[in-house]
Amino acid sequence: MKRRTTILSTASVFFIALTLFSSCGIGIPFNIESSITNKSDDIIVPEDAVLANYNVPSDNSTIENLELIKDGTGPSLMLFYTVTDLPETPEFSSAFDTKYRRSYNGINISSDDVLTVNEITLYRFSDNQGSIFKAPYYIATANSPTSPNFTLILKKTTVPESEAVYMNLVFDPTDSYAIYLSSQLYRYNAQPFETELRNVTNNRGSFPDYHLGDEPSDMYLHIYGAVNVSEGNFYNTYWTELAYLGHIKLNVDKT
Repeated sequence: MKRRTTILSTASVFFIALTLFSSCGIGIPFNIESSITNKSDDIIVPEDAVLANYNVPSDNSTIENLELIKDGTGPSLMLFYTVTDLPETPEFSSAFDTKYRRSYNGINISSDDVLTVNEITLYRFSDNQGSIFKAPYYIATANSPTSPNFTLILKKTTVPESEAVYMNLVFDPTDSYAIYLSSQLYRYNAQPFETELRNVTNNRGSFPDYHLGDEPSDMYLHIYGAVNVSEGNFYNTYWTELAYLGHIKLNVDKT
């Protein structure tokens, strides 16, 4: 009789623990259908800027998933870049899926050099203080988890008293996302983007994020974005697909 009581007690404890585990949401995967695009019907994007547009469906299932997110931690935006001497798009989306997205059971970004494809490396942005944009906030976080839609413009901006540039981030509406540390985005090492071609080619060791051929004539900043969710009443890390937002020519033709 004592042994039967022990078995029943153990089973009861397991059932209670399983019920609590399920009720708090930890056993639930977070998964919504959402993506970033670089299109907008209402905004004309200048040549020295790129646009990102993020829209999430408003159906009940999506809203229920968004309600699982811990307030102030997501959805969160991360932006990436690389520099090449060609305007053609370096392809990183498949490698990003494999390394980070992993069919909605992903991992977070943990290094400046995010991934490399065909000897071209994708980097995460920083700011002029060398801040590390990381989970769960990354560069910016939705002020309300259930209202994560945004449009943003990332614009090339000249550093005062310099020919170097940084990328200035502006959201529309401006109160849709809280920018975590800085809206002024610099290279991974807190340096501005060099626009003088000879300064790069004469000192290539200082520019591992610039992938230029032997005799380059131009430099293009290619920009990518993805949205992350990593904290809340669920067990997984979620990423959208990596979106290509466009390229901006860094060097200015001088006549």
